Amino acid sequence: MGKGAPLRWMENQILRWHLRGAGIEIGALWRRFPVPSRARVWYLDREATGDLREHYSDIKRFVRPDVVADAVDIPFAAGQLDFIIASHVLEHLPLPLPALKGWYDALAPSGTLILKVPDKRFTTDAPRKRTRLDHLLYETAYPEQSNDRSHFEDWVEHIYHTTPSQPHFEASVTDLIKSGFSIHYHVWTDADVEEIIDYTISEWKLTWRPVVFWRAHFYRKETIVLLKKAG
Repeated sequence: MGKGAPLRWMENQILRWHLRGAGIEIGALWRRFPVPSRARVWYLDREATGDLREHYSDIKRFVRPDVVADAVDIPFAAGQLDFIIASHVLEHLPLPLPALKGWYDALAPSGTLILKVPDKRFTTDAPRKRTRLDHLLYETAYPEQSNDRSHFEDWVEHIYHTTPSQPHFEASVTDLIKSGFSIHYHVWTDADVEEIIDYTISEWKLTWRPVVFWRAHFYRKETIVLLKKAG
């Protein structure tokens, strides 16, 4: 057990106190969030268990999805969910801003969103450039002009340590895209996550507020946000 394990356990106890009613956890893979017994949770993932095994061969046991759907377009009516949990999901989405708006819409009044987002400074994403808010806004406004391939090129260069000048670089990018592997399209620090949340409140006028905002720390290599929608 690592030094931060007891602290992370305590943090999860604080977070789970806010969960009640019925909700979803997106992309749990092998590790469920500890939802309290008073709450009902469905598990949503982009693929069924068999397909997930093809992409994550190192994982032995998966959380079986109750719902197979894209995280950006979850199949729930407006106001249907009391909570949504998305741990290490947002960075995997090409268009994370529409996902946040969709999750907000699906939440009932007083609903809760728990976000956990890795901080690039403490992960293998450290060499990669941060995704700026203006970049996200541009790709959201003009999705047809967004260049998904550039994200895969960035991944291959900085995670696989293969430079564009190497002869197999383009083939590696193409193979990765064809495999359907879920890369980190975007990388952020806690300040970037804060800016995104602030934007949804100030510019989109979404009526949620951060009840919890825990920045990345020596034992917590992620930003943790609990957003509560107005009642």
